[in-house]
Amino acid sequence: MFFEYHFHGCAGHKTIELNRQAYENISNFLWKEGETDRFLAAFSAAPADHLVECLEFCQDLIRSAPLPGAQLAGVYLEGPFVHIAGGMTESLLATPDIKSAKRLVDAGKGIIRNITIAPELDGALEIIEYFASEGIRVSAGHFNCSAQRLKDAVDCGLKQITHFCNNTEGPLLCENGVYHTDGPFLEILADDRLTVEMICDCVHVDPRLIKTVYRVKGKEHFIAITDGCAATGIPGTRLRFPDPAGNVAEFDVKNGALYIADSDILTGSLSTMKKIYHNLMEFCSFTEEEARYACSELPRKLAGESSHV
Repeated sequence: MFFEYHFHGCAGHKTIELNRQAYENISNFLWKEGETDRFLAAFSAAPADHLVECLEFCQDLIRSAPLPGAQLAGVYLEGPFVHIAGGMTESLLATPDIKSAKRLVDAGKGIIRNITIAPELDGALEIIEYFASEGIRVSAGHFNCSAQRLKDAVDCGLKQITHFCNNTEGPLLCENGVYHTDGPFLEILADDRLTVEMICDCVHVDPRLIKTVYRVKGKEHFIAITDGCAATGIPGTRLRFPDPAGNVAEFDVKNGALYIADSDILTGSLSTMKKIYHNLMEFCSFTEEEARYACSELPRKLAGESSHV
């Protein structure tokens, strides 16, 4: 069985739907279609009050009767302290502040497994250090910091990169035969302290790049994710879902992935972990053992779970 480490929904439901029936439907789909037995509920940037509500709901759900299929294993906060909106609602992005951070930690005691922060934001290094001191893994994501700022963040406790190669990590340029970058791309590859997540639907990232990054980072620093969304497993080419602000947002299904409507901006994959597992072997030259470790064993380990293989 597989582990959903970075996942926002499926079967027409988003993790922000704070009702048990939605999570039962999610649970059944993951179990039956994704061969997945555990998942983290990921929440994008939203007002602190709403994120606290999400955390409290997840606390209650974990303590209540088991779900019918895949079980909720914790929470992945993808924000709100990020810089580049991507598929998020830009007005909901927040500047790091310790008061909000403490509210999140208090509400999510024992269940926040990861939080994404943009290191270049004012106050980010202090907030990274705070979350790390609370035993929470901190990722850099939705960011465009310099290589030096990334180094500083790692020194403060940053351990991971959210959906690597789908942020603004900087272009790798070749000028007169010399390769260089102004961003943190090479630093991410070179720093052995950093683990990367990669969306392995083979739409978000070229399979050759997935293979290359895996060979550089090694099995202990590579997590395969879906970044799954509510559109996974439902028909249609133009879909509508509410964002955390309550506004209805439109999306297009094309090229096997989900895009912000009328744009080429990727915002979510439509793959299950079962599909990701097979992609790694078919398109990225992973062995069966390597694919299973990236899809199940390592994400469980980093989420504080025991192995279920």
